[in-house]
Amino acid sequence: MFSCSIQEDKHKASLIHNQTSFEEVTYLERIDNFSLQVFDAKAELSYFVKAKSYFSFNNLPALLIEPEIIFYDAKGNKNYVLNSKRAQYVDNSGIKFKGKVGIHFSNGLNHKINTEELLLDIETRDLMSKKQVTYLGETVKIISQGIQIRAKSDIIKLIGNIKINQRDGQQILTKDLYINQIEGQKHFYSKNKIVYMFQKDKIYADGIDINEQERIIELLGKVRIVKDSGSNISTKNLSIDQSNGLEIYKTKEMVHYRSNTADIHAVGMIYDVIKQKIKLTSDVSGTLYK
Repeated sequence: MFSCSIQEDKHKASLIHNQTSFEEVTYLERIDNFSLQVFDAKAELSYFVKAKSYFSFNNLPALLIEPEIIFYDAKGNKNYVLNSKRAQYVDNSGIKFKGKVGIHFSNGLNHKINTEELLLDIETRDLMSKKQVTYLGETVKIISQGIQIRAKSDIIKLIGNIKINQRDGQQILTKDLYINQIEGQKHFYSKNKIVYMFQKDKIYADGIDINEQERIIELLGKVRIVKDSGSNISTKNLSIDQSNGLEIYKTKEMVHYRSNTADIHAVGMIYDVIKQKIKLTSDVSGTLYK
C-alpha cells in the first residue's frame, strides 16, 4: 500500500551525491512526498518508508531524497527509525544509505553514523557497512573500518581497527568495538588489546569498557602505565574517572611502581593525572634510590 503525489515533468535532475552532483540524468519517474507501507504475511505493519522525493531511472537504482524508514515490532510499536540525506534501492530487499545516517531506537538511544554507504537488509532489518565509519557519540568520536547492526540484538559492532577520540583529548586504539545499549545506556567495550593515551602518558591493557553516561572507563586485565618521565606502573583492572573534567586512575589491585628513584609495591592506588599526584593506599613497601 502506498500514497504519493506524482510530478509528471521528466526534466533532467541534478541530484546530490555526497558533496558533489551527479551528471545530469533523465529520470523515468519522480514522486514527491513519497510514502510506502509494507505489511507482513499476517497483514501487520512491518515498516513504513517516506521521502521528500523518489526518482526512478532506466539503468540506475531508484533514489530516495531525505528518506525516513520506520520499523515496527510484532505488537505494532515503533522499533527503530533510520534517516539520512539520501538512499538507493539496491534490489527488492535492500536499501543503501549514503553519508550521514541517524538511527533512533525505541529505548531512547540515538546513534549518528557517517559512512560512504550503509546497507539495510529489509527482510532481516540488519545493517552493514564495510566502508570506513565515523560514529558520533555524546563525548566520543569513533572511527572504524566497518559496522554491523543486528536487528534482533541490543549490540552494535564496530569492525576492524578502532580509533576513539574523546572530547578532552584522550585517544584510545583497539580492535572490534561493541556498543551495548541494554537498559537505555551505552557501553562501549572490547576484549582486544588497547592503548589509552592522554597528555604524554600511555596505558596498555587487555580490554576496555566505557560508560559514556557516567564518564567512567574500565581498563581490563593486566594494565601498564608508561609515563613520559620514564617511570611505569603495573597493576590490574584500572578504573578511570572522567566525570566533571577529572582524570583520576583508581585500582584496588596490587601495584608495582618503578622509576629512576623508586621501586615500590602496594595494594591500591589513586592517581590524579591533572594534579600529577599518586597515592599508594595500603601495604606499601619498597626502595628509594638516591
